[in-house]
Amino acid sequence: MYVTNGVQWFTIALSIITVVIITRAIRGRTRFDPKCNRSPPPEVKGVSVIRVLHTLLTKGLQAMIHDQYTMLGSVFTISFFGHKVTFLIGPEVSAHFYQGLDSEISHGSGIEFTVPMIGKEVGYGVDAATRNEQNRFYYDALKPSKLRSHVGPMLQEVEVRYWELLH
Repeated sequence: MYVTNGVQWFTIALSIITVVIITRAIRGRTRFDPKCNRSPPPEVKGVSVIRVLHTLLTKGLQAMIHDQYTMLGSVFTISFFGHKVTFLIGPEVSAHFYQGLDSEISHGSGIEFTVPMIGKEVGYGVDAATRNEQNRFYYDALKPSKLRSHVGPMLQEVEVRYWELLH
C-alpha cells in the first residue's frame, strides 16, 4: 500500500511539472505575423511594474501614463499578471481610430453582445449613421445641466418606491 501511494504521488508530481513546462513553452512562443515587420512596442514588465503601480496608487492614472510616455514614447505596453495593455498616447498614433471609416475599424464581436441585451434598434444593432445620432442624443441627455434637472423627479420616484416597499 505504501509503494502505491509513493507511485501515485510521483505520478501526480510528474503530471503537474509536465503541465507547467508545457504551459510555459506555449506562453513563451512568439507569434509570427508576416504582414507586420515592425518591432513590438516597449513593454513594462517584471519589477518595473511595481514602480508603475506605485505611481498609479500615489499620483493617479494620468501621472502614471505621463511618466511612461516620457520614458517609453507614445506607444508602450504594460504587462501585469499575464494581461497586456497597450497605450497609444497622442494624435500621431491614435488618429486612425478617430479618422478611420467604420469599414476599416472594427470593435469586433466583443461589443456585439449588447444587441441581444438592448435590442436591434439601439447601439450596435443599427447602421453607423443611426448609431451616431443615438450617441449624440445620449451625450446631450447626460450633460450635467440636464442631469441636475432630473434629480428631483428621480429622488421622488425612489422615495415613493421605498415607502411602497416598507408598507
